[in-house]
Amino acid sequence: MLIKGTEVHLDALRIEIQRRFGRPIRTKTDCQHLEERLFEELGSMVSYNTLRRFFGLVPGGTPRGAVLDILSTYCGFATFKDFSQDVRRFQFYYDWTQTFDRDHWSEEERDALLARIAQEDFNAQTIFLWILFKLTSQAPVSSWFYWLDHPVWDGGELTKAQLVFFSNSLADEFRMRLARKEDMEILFSNPRAFRFICHFFADYETIQHGYMANAVDVMAQRIDVPLYYHGLRIMQHFLSGQWDGIRPYALSAVQHGPSEGDYPILLGRYFCARFWLNYLDYGTWDPQLTRDYLDCAKGMEPHYHYLLGMEFLPIASIMGFYAPVLQIMKSGIFEFDLRSTWSAAVDADLSRLALMLAESQQGNVQEYLGLRSQLQTDFWYKAYRRYLQALCHAADVLAGIPSMEFAESYELFPGIQKAVSLRSMSE
Repeated sequence: MLIKGTEVHLDALRIEIQRRFGRPIRTKTDCQHLEERLFEELGSMVSYNTLRRFFGLVPGGTPRGAVLDILSTYCGFATFKDFSQDVRRFQFYYDWTQTFDRDHWSEEERDALLARIAQEDFNAQTIFLWILFKLTSQAPVSSWFYWLDHPVWDGGELTKAQLVFFSNSLADEFRMRLARKEDMEILFSNPRAFRFICHFFADYETIQHGYMANAVDVMAQRIDVPLYYHGLRIMQHFLSGQWDGIRPYALSAVQHGPSEGDYPILLGRYFCARFWLNYLDYGTWDPQLTRDYLDCAKGMEPHYHYLLGMEFLPIASIMGFYAPVLQIMKSGIFEFDLRSTWSAAVDADLSRLALMLAESQQGNVQEYLGLRSQLQTDFWYKAYRRYLQALCHAADVLAGIPSMEFAESYELFPGIQKAVSLRSMSE
């Protein structure tokens, strides 16, 4: 079975065979002559019908590995693997010599590079990252649209992961260049470019002031995704410690409610809004919230459970409602999918921190330490890094474990400190 991205190498092999053969392969006769040439030079037999399929003259699949090895040998390589490695090496050198000093990409060149990114070409992704770095470091915000306002970014799960990678890799540039609301408004004028950056670099470090605070403010002009906007406002007021300001946004989120096909993070923000309304009105937990949350979790694949719980469960836990959090997370419905990818690690660790906060408040130190040892801190990307660190320090405090680790991040979020103080006072 050929790995993803091999089609690029097959195209290169077709070109190299025709170059060596001395003319294009366009007809049945050409394939018959190539069959004879392969046998004469290599003593190996590849039927002309296989060659017709390989060159697209008749329908058919990709040749077997042994056939590709023969064709690669004809081109001067021991195996197709060796040929592919040479293609990758050449492509790397060619790409970067054509990139460093380039100031302009035609639409055709841009679209070709983005098409390679969509096929998970890692070399193309690093080139695009370099282009974005130069743009965001030097160029006016409006000039970013040439690359960011493109339908390739409207794709599926792979594209979401790529957007998280690109936007978080350029976190410092976005924080600096979009620290003024005027520049954020320019970005907001282009919905696709705004989504590329601000939906996938939802930066909790600057949600109180700076880049993300500006993003949330301009979103109020046009609320495209209500649960996204109101959820960010709730988080903004929670982290700042201004909890009374949560109510109107929680009420709007609940009134809007979830929609068919909503991404799990949005559903989690809906449950978080319901939690806050009950907490602000009565200071209690609504048992119906537990039942509805678990019913929702039952209806989705286990690897989405992290996304459903990553914002809601840590807040519920640190606010003292560890019993229902433990009920949810130990129900047998909530599953820890053991993916180790860097983006999934953040989702998993936020849910793990909810469990750590719950265990720490129950005094279960050994269980707490076991969970803490599972945290994958190297994978905490910038949008959530300081928030994760602050939650981890809060859990240490609640567990009674003296530690200065992540204390600086803890100081950034008055709301987390306020929640810990309330828990300490209630003991």
